[in-house]
Amino acid sequence: MKKTILLLTDIILLYFSLVITLFIRYQYFSWELLQEHLWPFSIVFALWLIVFFINGLYEIRKVKNDYKFYGQLINNLIVNTLLAFSFFYLILGRFSNLRPQKVLIILILIFAILWIIWRKIFFSLLSSIRLSNNLAIIGINPESLLLAQEIITQPHLGYKLKLFINPESLNIPEKFQIIPSTKDLANLKKDLEKYKINTVVVVNNPKYSPEVARYLFESIDLKITYSNLIDFYEKITGKIPVTDLERSWFFENLSQKNNDWFQIIKRIYDLFFAILFGLISLVFLPFLALLIKLESNGPLIYKQKRVGLGGKEFYAYKFRSMKKDAEKNTGAQWAKEKDARITKIGKIIRKTRIDEIPQFWNIIKGEMSFVGPRPERPEFVEILKQEIPFYNERHLIKPGLTGWAQINFPYGASIEDAKEKLQYDLFYVKNQSIALDISIILKTINTIFNRSLGR
Repeated sequence: MKKTILLLTDIILLYFSLVITLFIRYQYFSWELLQEHLWPFSIVFALWLIVFFINGLYEIRKVKNDYKFYGQLINNLIVNTLLAFSFFYLILGRFSNLRPQKVLIILILIFAILWIIWRKIFFSLLSSIRLSNNLAIIGINPESLLLAQEIITQPHLGYKLKLFINPESLNIPEKFQIIPSTKDLANLKKDLEKYKINTVVVVNNPKYSPEVARYLFESIDLKITYSNLIDFYEKITGKIPVTDLERSWFFENLSQKNNDWFQIIKRIYDLFFAILFGLISLVFLPFLALLIKLESNGPLIYKQKRVGLGGKEFYAYKFRSMKKDAEKNTGAQWAKEKDARITKIGKIIRKTRIDEIPQFWNIIKGEMSFVGPRPERPEFVEILKQEIPFYNERHLIKPGLTGWAQINFPYGASIEDAKEKLQYDLFYVKNQSIALDISIILKTINTIFNRSLGR
């Protein structure tokens, strides 16, 4: 809902800014004047909105009302200004005599002012105590404390943590002790009324869940929103807490996700884009091959065993970014930052993901998809299956060239990192759709761009 409000308001501000701009520029306004500018500027506005989306300006949980965010807004305005001038003077110039240089400058200034003021107001309202949704958490465990941390540190999410209900009288870390807490479920309704609770999040615990359900039922007339920890944690963070999962979660959430129509459509666009981008990459392949071969001996394309759909092993192909026989003496190792095995050209192609272009062939063969969990090496999978609950369930779908974990979590090289990435992978396994795939692909472009610039 909040994303929709942001998007619709941005659209309104864009067209409102155009109307004001035309009046300022020409000292009058008419429908004919608006119609002349409407269709080309509609194309420009669509491009601008795509840039905003790619750069995460509609991700409520990722943005904050601080100087960094407003710096990001300004960066996006600069990019969109270049896009607009390029469109009007390099593309549209071949089909129209419209050269709205002054209109563009005035429009950008007006929209920039209105847009920044609007975002300031929006996030201030979300963070306002009066407008916050008062939240109570029933149950204490590592995930509920992580959720509490998210709520406290990100007021723009629109929630205010008002109460802990601690039936087991577990120790609450000192930093959370400013939040009122109680262990008495018998007074649950009175406590919910006292703290004006709007939302209750419940930890699933067999020890006290039946009792919680009974007392919550007595509070049903308070018109409070109830949610289990897993669903609410997913909503706030975009990931699934693996240590709080039970097997029943997979039956409840994954039974309808692998429908035939979705798989057919996904396969069609996988093939189309793999062939398209594969052919485009042939243009610079000779130059890349020359650079790789000049720096170090060894094959141009490196193949490595990976684990795919259903745990089946396959060979994933990559342009070689490491020295020849990099693991001859050490065996399988996670790549790490400042890895001595990586060549100079390897650092560049890994940052820009160019090294993964040969995986278009894996996509064509049906071993991978454009979007899905990144395939891991068999040696690491065996370790991670022992250490991380439900790790093997990420193989319920095809691995991907990019994925939800890749755009939300930096490169990881440890068991803890793998656990964190699994939580994002399970979010994708549950919520996979064409719309989510498009979103991930667009945001991958932004991730590659930022990495390329060292940001």
